Amino acid sequence: MNVLIIGATFGIGNELAKKYANSSDTLVLLGRTEAKLEEFKKEFADRKAKIITDNLDVTIATQCAEKISNILKICPIINKVIYCSGYYQPHNTFEIDLALFKKTMDVNFMGMINVFSVLLPHLKNQNHGHLGIVASLAGFGGLPNSSSYGPSKAAMMNYAESIKIDCDKYNIKVSVINPGFVQSRLTEKNTFDMPFLMSAEKAASIIYDGLEKEKYEITFPFPMMVLFKSLRILPRSIYFWIVKIITKS
Repeated sequence: MNVLIIGATFGIGNELAKKYANSSDTLVLLGRTEAKLEEFKKEFADRKAKIITDNLDVTIATQCAEKISNILKICPIINKVIYCSGYYQPHNTFEIDLALFKKTMDVNFMGMINVFSVLLPHLKNQNHGHLGIVASLAGFGGLPNSSSYGPSKAAMMNYAESIKIDCDKYNIKVSVINPGFVQSRLTEKNTFDMPFLMSAEKAASIIYDGLEKEKYEITFPFPMMVLFKSLRILPRSIYFWIVKIITKS
């Protein structure tokens, strides 16, 4: 099995890399931090997988096309692709930073599209594969001070639904991954209580198991999943009332 992880240098991507280093034949790790990628080569030197790394800025479409095309020449069969790149910055509703909105959407959604624009035709031609898309529980509904992040994750969730049926025709599995609060550089920015906060290692274990079972939806932790899915079907007046209570701090 050959695995490609985009956004592998920190957080969930980092922990998933550790797991796939033992279970894959070739592991391709892409990220923006070259020093971390070099660490991977040393850390995984005695693991099962052959490690290929390259620095990649997912917001640059031409760079994605060039570098991923080169990787496909070296590793022409890709069994699993996991998109972990993400950006988040809490902000004030009344202080709209256009650059922040653009960067959030460029990394979380358009970065994924830049990558998939090269990989999806390749997976179609090889007539199999598996796409893992790391979205977020924040994509289920609007939350205060998250008007850039939540919509970007909702777009990822909608995209996964939009491509699934077409991907099924070519034996390409699609998994949308919706974690709750996970310890990372992103959640360190939060100043509010984060219920059911879990380590990136635990989150990666849940994701790894879900991907092995080829689940379409991998949403966790369970209490947060129940809450957010329940909120999604409630009348909006009740939704806003509950969210106001939950986020009052």
